[in-house]
Amino acid sequence: MVTILRRRQLVVLALVIIIVIAGYFQYSYKKSGYSDDDYEAGRLGEAVFVDTQEAEDMGSGTQDKSADESGKIVAASKEAEDYFAQTKLEKEIVRSRDADSFRSIAEDENASAEIRDQAYNKMMALIDISDKEMRIEALVKKQGYNDVIALFGDDGSVDIIVKAPSLTTAQVAQIVDIVSRQASVDIDKIIVKNKF
Repeated sequence: MVTILRRRQLVVLALVIIIVIAGYFQYSYKKSGYSDDDYEAGRLGEAVFVDTQEAEDMGSGTQDKSADESGKIVAASKEAEDYFAQTKLEKEIVRSRDADSFRSIAEDENASAEIRDQAYNKMMALIDISDKEMRIEALVKKQGYNDVIALFGDDGSVDIIVKAPSLTTAQVAQIVDIVSRQASVDIDKIIVKNKF
């Protein structure tokens, strides 16, 4: 029983470390992706509306962009970029810390069997929530969004923040459906917001 528990804990720890490292690299990459041209043009940190031709002249660009109905490119603000990168990084750091705490309690020979079992169950629940969040984020991104964050609350609610200029009622309904199916959460406990 102890060796199986330790193997699972090592696997969990390795996955958490990989996620934290990936989050850090994504944050570092996004932070260093801004050019001096954007800074000099006064666009750094501002939402910029750009004609399609101007967007092509800018090349691949440094900010996330999405096309609106009129064919113009809308660039995400620096604030939104920072928000998504920072929130993901903080979420992974907290998850890693919590997983380490639960693991140390579960491995503590001086703790009662009941306390160790509770810590183990909480650690497994944390892994389950992380898995659900990753699946939801991947499925929502597959709908064409540049970025998304899924956050499960202690009260059973789920907050979804999507990087998009705006969301239609149909888009919100589609996201709510994904979350409801993947997390088995009541529709009234799902909150969808956009940040751009």
